[in-house]
Amino acid sequence: MNHVEVEQLTRAVTERAAALVLYARQWLDAASADDAVQEAAIALLGLRHPPVNATAWMYRAVRNAAIDVARTAERRRRREQVVGRVRGAWFVPDCDALIDARAAEESLRRLGPEYREVVVLRIWGDLGFAEIAEIMQLAVSTVHDRYKSALAQMRSALEQPCSTKTN
Repeated sequence: MNHVEVEQLTRAVTERAAALVLYARQWLDAASADDAVQEAAIALLGLRHPPVNATAWMYRAVRNAAIDVARTAERRRRREQVVGRVRGAWFVPDCDALIDARAAEESLRRLGPEYREVVVLRIWGDLGFAEIAEIMQLAVSTVHDRYKSALAQMRSALEQPCSTKTN
């Protein structure tokens, strides 16, 4: 495409951006809709030859991107639900007291990012220490040490004496 064609297409996309986002919102949340429009615009400007009808092309591209993102999100949601049900409880308390989910989430959030990542990969990702070490590009011993330290920090934050639990 030449410079004039790029300018014309840029102007066309800019003029219709709000409508394109609204169109994508049929399938997506606001942020994802913005992303779908941006991806379509980048694809349009990357074409060798401009389409005959740039407006129709953009709507089709936004529609396809939005549907793909929505499908991916739905598959991820279903997969996470299955893993969550299969995985079961990840804390084994010393007594039969239940752990407050919000407190557990907050204790995880308070961990340093390098510790939190290890815990998430190990517990929710169901990965072994060698796999985590490969992902994070660390020694297996470092990953193991971080995991033990993170669980100790979380346990400490969540500990409640069994004698003070309420039924």
